[in-house]
Order: sequence, then C-alpha cells, then structure tokens
Amino acid sequence: MQNLNTLMTVYSNDFVMVRVDRTLKEMMEEEPFCRWDINYYLPQWDDLISELKHSVIEVKFLKEFFEDNDWLIATDHIRASRGEHEGHKYPIEYYSPAGFNFTGYDIYNIPRCSKNAYDRMVRAQVYQYDVLLGGFGMGPTGKSVLLLHKPADKAIVGNIFIIRTGTNYNPFILDTFFKCKYGQAQFNRYKTGVAFNSLSNDEIRYLLVPNFPAKIENQIEVEYKKVYLYHDKAMEAKAKGDQAGHRINIETAEAILKDLIAKTEAVIRGEREDVV
Repeated sequence: MQNLNTLMTVYSNDFVMVRVDRTLKEMMEEEPFCRWDINYYLPQWDDLISELKHSVIEVKFLKEFFEDNDWLIATDHIRASRGEHEGHKYPIEYYSPAGFNFTGYDIYNIPRCSKNAYDRMVRAQVYQYDVLLGGFGMGPTGKSVLLLHKPADKAIVGNIFIIRTGTNYNPFILDTFFKCKYGQAQFNRYKTGVAFNSLSNDEIRYLLVPNFPAKIENQIEVEYKKVYLYHDKAMEAKAKGDQAGHRINIETAEAILKDLIAKTEAVIRGEREDVV
C-alpha cells in the first residue's frame, strides 16, 4: 500500500475508468436512478439502453401503460419460523425461480407448500398469463417466464414479482422483451452497485419497454404461442419419462424463441419491419 503521508504521492499500477462523454455530476443526477458504482455506467449496458431509447419504435416506462400500481405484486417466501413448510406432500402449488426454463415454467416439477403459507401469502395467488420475474439473488434476478398453463385454484409464488398486465400491455411482448438484450441490459445494470442482487418495485416500474404497433404485437404473440406448443409437448414427454421427446421438443422451442428474440431486436433497431 502506498504511504499517503507525504507531500507528493506517486501511484503505480492503478487503473481508472473515465467517462469522457458525461460528467460525474451528470451521472449522479441521472433519472430515474443512479449508482455510486462505475459498473452501472459500463458501455456494454449504457450503449444498449441508449440504442433502445433512440429506437424507431416508441419506448415508454412500463408504469406508463397502467393507471395504478396493482399490476405489480411483490411476494414473500415460505417461512419455517412461522410453521410454514414446502414439500410434495402439501396441497398448494408454490411457484419458485427454480422452475424457470427459458421457454416456460417446468410444470412437471411444481413445488408445493402448506396451507398456512397460502393463507398468509394469498396476495401472491398466480394466474394464467401472469409474467413472473425473478427479483432476488444473483441467478434469478432478471429471469422471466410467462405462465400459459392454468395454475391450480390455490397457487402462489415465492420470491418472485408477479406482473399482471391484463389488457394494458401484451404479456407475450413483455416476456419476449425481458429476454432480449435490451431488457437484459437494464436488469444487468440494476445488479451493479448493490450488496445483494435484487430488484425494487420502482426499478421494475421504470423499465423501458417498446410500444410496438398492433401488427408487430400480433406477430410476436403468434410466434410465441409456437414456442409454448413445443414447450408443452416437452413437459408431456417429461411426465411420461420420454427423455428423447423432452429434449427434441425443448430444443425446438428454444430455437423458435431465440429466432423470435433476434427478430424482435432487429425490429427495435429498425432493421426489420416484422418478425415473420
């Protein structure tokens, strides 16, 4: 360590990142959020977000599509200290980030929990067409799934944000966008400068999302439903112990979804006019 108790200090082998396009004051006054961490402003995130902001497609904060805050539901988790339990012998479906697959939720292995956990967390009841967003921990944060199957009448989620868009924003668009590089850049940025990787309600409300024309929305929804068709076949094969059938259908679903994401990104950049 260098001795700082001198009139002149010479530093060696130190490296500093400097942003020449933005002053420190501008960085710290950035709206709606900022970080006292240079990684928050890394060009790999900043450039993608800037590209999104200047897209040929209109971009808005997610919260602007809603008149209230009821669409975003933060959830708790099972607490053994309260006498709550998780296990296959219990009656309540309990969705967790462990079941997130790239192409959908692993409905073959839905965890279960005790009824007293459901009674306490009934606000976390999950429904078909909900978008589930991981927001706690390094692995789950920024991962999402769209539930296209119908959960049980009593089913809750744990440590997951529920985004219930209704008719205000197309959930097929939202999950596709979350998975694309422009959505992931925002999540990765939020992971910097914090002691524990997590998302806040406000960070989700202020996510930038595209406002696609109806034509593009319909195309993305149609293509996404093809993904679910093969994902569902994969889940059926898994339930039957058909490993080959599961693998083939999952790989097909992944290929369709990756292609859809790439085409959606190209539309955002103005390189395509559609995703078909």
